[in-house]
Amino acid sequence: MRQTNVTIYCHRRGKDAPLASVRYTKYDDLGRVLDVIQVDYEDKNYFHSEVLQAVHCGVDVLIYTHLDGSSLRKKIEKWT
Repeated sequence: MRQTNVTIYCHRRGKDAPLASVRYTKYDDLGRVLDVIQVDYEDKNYFHSEVLQAVHCGVDVLIYTHLDGSSLRKKIEKWT
């Protein structure tokens, strides 16, 4: 089984920036990319639940947010 990767990039909050933009990458059994989708989140609880579900399903997650990256990393480690 392949390892699920979570990458977090933090930035300063822009005027019209969402809470987070997240890119989800799914792979097949041979490690080839099957699908990539990107979602912008405004609601913190919805964002957290979607990321948690993706990690549990083995989907790679790339997060671009103005939230504190170290706190997010701790939450993800606690969830998994």
